[in-house]
Amino acid sequence: MPGVLKTEGDDLESLVLSQASGGKSANMAGGINGSHDHEPQQHNNRPLVNGIPNVSINQQVYGEVTVPEPSQAVLSAMGDLIGQLPPEIEHITFGYLSFSALITRLVQETFNGLTDCINEMSELQVPQMNGASAADTSQVNVRKRLRLLNFLQERRAQFIKILVLSQWSRQAQAISRVIDMRIWLDGKRRLYDDACNWMGELKRILELERKPNPDLRTALEALSLGKSPRLPDLGYLPPDRLSPQRLLRTVRGINTQLSLRLNLHETLPPAFRNFSVANGRVTFRVQDEFQVDLSIANDDLSSQMYFIDFRFDFEPTPPELPPGQLRSGIENKVNELLSRDGLGGCYRFLHDFVLSHKLNVLRHQAYRMSQAKWSEHLNVEAVHRSLVVQYWIGRPGGKNWIEIGIRRRNVGNASCFHEEEDEPHIGLRWFRAGKEVSDVPVTVNLRELSVEDMLKQIVAAHADSIFRETLARLKEHSLYSKNVLRLKHFRSRLVPASHLFIQLTASQSCSIMQEPITGNFGLLPPSSLHSRGERELNGLGAPEKGAASRIAQLRAIASCDEVERTVRCYGWEVVRSLRPSLEVLRQHFGPDTARASFFRKRAWNARWLLAFTASLMGDYWWIVELNEQSSKPDPLTASGMSIRDAFKLPTNSSLAAASVEVSLADLTQIEYSAAGLISQFTDTRELSAQCIPHKFVRTVPGRSCPDLPTLYVHFTRNRAQKFQKDSDAVKVPWSSQNIRASFMGVDASKSTAHHLILAQRNSAALRSRRLNVMVGDFIKVHPTSPAVAFPLNNPIGQSTVPAILERLARIQRLMDYVRTLQAFGLDPQNLSLDRFEFAYSTQPQVCRAEIFFTGLKEFPQLFLNRGNPHLRIKDHLMSLFRKPNGLKRVIWFLQLSLPLMQAFAAIEATNTKNTAVVLPRSAEWYQIYYRDPAGRLDVRLRKRRDELKWFVQHSGLPAKRGQDRQLHDQLDSLLRGKGEGWNGVHQGIAASMDGVHAVVEKIDEIFSQHVAPPPTQSRLAAGPADRCKKQDLKGQKRKAEDDSDVVVLD
Repeated sequence: MPGVLKTEGDDLESLVLSQASGGKSANMAGGINGSHDHEPQQHNNRPLVNGIPNVSINQQVYGEVTVPEPSQAVLSAMGDLIGQLPPEIEHITFGYLSFSALITRLVQETFNGLTDCINEMSELQVPQMNGASAADTSQVNVRKRLRLLNFLQERRAQFIKILVLSQWSRQAQAISRVIDMRIWLDGKRRLYDDACNWMGELKRILELERKPNPDLRTALEALSLGKSPRLPDLGYLPPDRLSPQRLLRTVRGINTQLSLRLNLHETLPPAFRNFSVANGRVTFRVQDEFQVDLSIANDDLSSQMYFIDFRFDFEPTPPELPPGQLRSGIENKVNELLSRDGLGGCYRFLHDFVLSHKLNVLRHQAYRMSQAKWSEHLNVEAVHRSLVVQYWIGRPGGKNWIEIGIRRRNVGNASCFHEEEDEPHIGLRWFRAGKEVSDVPVTVNLRELSVEDMLKQIVAAHADSIFRETLARLKEHSLYSKNVLRLKHFRSRLVPASHLFIQLTASQSCSIMQEPITGNFGLLPPSSLHSRGERELNGLGAPEKGAASRIAQLRAIASCDEVERTVRCYGWEVVRSLRPSLEVLRQHFGPDTARASFFRKRAWNARWLLAFTASLMGDYWWIVELNEQSSKPDPLTASGMSIRDAFKLPTNSSLAAASVEVSLADLTQIEYSAAGLISQFTDTRELSAQCIPHKFVRTVPGRSCPDLPTLYVHFTRNRAQKFQKDSDAVKVPWSSQNIRASFMGVDASKSTAHHLILAQRNSAALRSRRLNVMVGDFIKVHPTSPAVAFPLNNPIGQSTVPAILERLARIQRLMDYVRTLQAFGLDPQNLSLDRFEFAYSTQPQVCRAEIFFTGLKEFPQLFLNRGNPHLRIKDHLMSLFRKPNGLKRVIWFLQLSLPLMQAFAAIEATNTKNTAVVLPRSAEWYQIYYRDPAGRLDVRLRKRRDELKWFVQHSGLPAKRGQDRQLHDQLDSLLRGKGEGWNGVHQGIAASMDGVHAVVEKIDEIFSQHVAPPPTQSRLAAGPADRCKKQDLKGQKRKAEDDSDVVVLD
């Protein structure tokens, strides 16, 4: 007990009890387990031991009374008791924490928290506002203040706790002694309780060991004499021994009694109707359950029957019940029920016992399965009298389990069974994804119990239902419903024999099966694509609903990969950076689209792609127009672009295309169709934007690209001019008839679309039948009608309408020029849309002109051959050419001025000393300057009497002195003369187109006759002519303006 005092060392002198009084009393409070300072306390100059002053044994203090010292015998007795004292009370120090360490940790935590608070406050930026007061009320500043305030309040609470602890620690030593005493008392109390419990348990155990005292006297008499007068004698007579004959008669009598009783008097349960009587017992056989042997004890029909033997009639069970407690319990229970309820009660008990035993057998089998190869994939639970086996516990989705238990159909009549189907029996319920399956396709073998066989049948039925539902969903689409691709379900009641065969493409197929233990799907043959399909199928929570979509995706991937491998071999580029979402794909390509691959021909426009889409409805080829989203999209990767629109290609049947591999011929046809459709679409969009009537008409197969119609456009003059940006361009005359544009294919070398254009002109047909020969292959003109046809190569992706109009305008311009030439009796040479030539004279030399066309916006250029006399007035001819009906003006003027130009050429050819110079002032005014003798002649084209004439006049002649008089006389005589094609008039000569050549030659002869000999000084020889030329140049322009007879050609 507490309060035991112990001396320091071995010099204990006495054990005293002291009653403290005032300052002289002993201090009992502070002496337990040592003092506060861990030093011995003093009491009356004596050390305290366990809080009691160490006094002599002869001094026992009662107040102020001192007891005398004891004798030597007492001291020796007390010395013997020293070794029997209990141990000192244990001082508890575990879990104590230094107060200084606690303060240090709190300070460090406060510092870290303040640092974090300052950092968080610095991250909150105060908005810049006008005035400090506005910033102080901002939301950020309020949050800063709240953060700091919360931190300070939390720290303040912690330091208050430290203050409380510091005040409490001043009494820590006293409280520590109280804790030590409390723990010591609790330990003693536990020892007391344990002793009581041990004594009670010992008493309970000894009750079983109590036996009556043996009767040794009676035992000795019985063992030695064989009898004892103490034993009672009941007077029983020993039975007579039975002979074999009597035994046989007895057994036969029992058999007869049993047969009569069972057939005539007993009411047998339906299950006990199968019985046999032999060997003095009746054996009732319940199929697949048990066999029980019963017999009777007397002839009374109302007496009960008795239990003889019991055997199970199913596997796996022992053939007989071993002797022991189980057999004795069954025998006693059966005999009791036979005496009370008869055979009906016996059957119900044994039937219920067998059903329970069957459930136990199945449960043990299920537990063994969960610990063997089905481990981690099977969950077994016993709920009341039912066995619940959950399979495929690792698969996502709802739970799947089977429940094996006792099923009762006739619950209301449980006392007896009038019909066999009303009896309780082993039943099975199947729950798939948490829902019970009404029709369970499983046969429960009650003869040979095997829960593994039941589970395999259930798993096979589950896999079969998944494959059957997947097959039905796939059959809803055209590829498999029309047997384009093969699809077959191989059924079996065992797994994994049941599987689903699916043909993905013309060259790929797979088989899907389900592993029975884990429930995971497997695809054969192994490949990276099939591994991806396995992962997707195994991630489905409801595979019977989602497997069809995953298979469709798998087929789409296989089909697109196969096409990509093929097209890369033929030079097509796969655009992988364009990855629209599934919603975008189904928006443009149809709701059943599962995947799409995009391709590009390198020479095509960057906005146009080819797309191949795969779905269960069929595989299709599309042309895709991209919508530019960046200023500089990459034409090879289609980055920065999105799908604007998509159009299906009119290729062969998509269903048939899914069952055959893509060949070079197919790709060529696809490329042709895509190029034609792109061209027609761009043309249609541009025509629709300009509100120009157009339509597509199906033509005879083989005349254009297969399955592509012909475009007919009806232009009006105003609508056609919308495509011509230049107002001065040649007007399109093709407005009264339709223009037909037929797509003819693709030029692989230039990557352009080849079109054939047919149009009708408004004007009449050209007279020349040799025009087709002259123009070559670039244009075909009908010889008797205004129809014209020409091929047109246009870059794929660009509209052909502006090119058609530009080509028609150039053809029209060419035809107009040809008609103009034919009107003047000239035939074009080297005719093309870029140039043509014509010869307007052959004597004395060939005079040929060539017209070059650089475009509709630029004016044609006129070129003359070398030695052509009209080269001196080429610039003036170009001025005429730029005027309306320019070619007509030029040809007319060429023919009109040809004799005059030939005369000028002849003068320059014969005048080797360069004394005559021809200066063209305009197309209708020319001046001839002579140096020796000095003179000037003007040749002008004027109208006289509604007829154009060349008027020749002389001016700037020297005075009539000396030899110059003779020159004047000859010129005056010529002016008054008359000749073929010319006639002298007042101060000049009027010559016709053919006569002007003779007049110019005669005047040149006159000047040539009066050439003076070479002067000694070159200045004197050139002076008169130069001075005469300078004097007359000033008045020429004024005189030309005043002359009312000048002909203006325009």
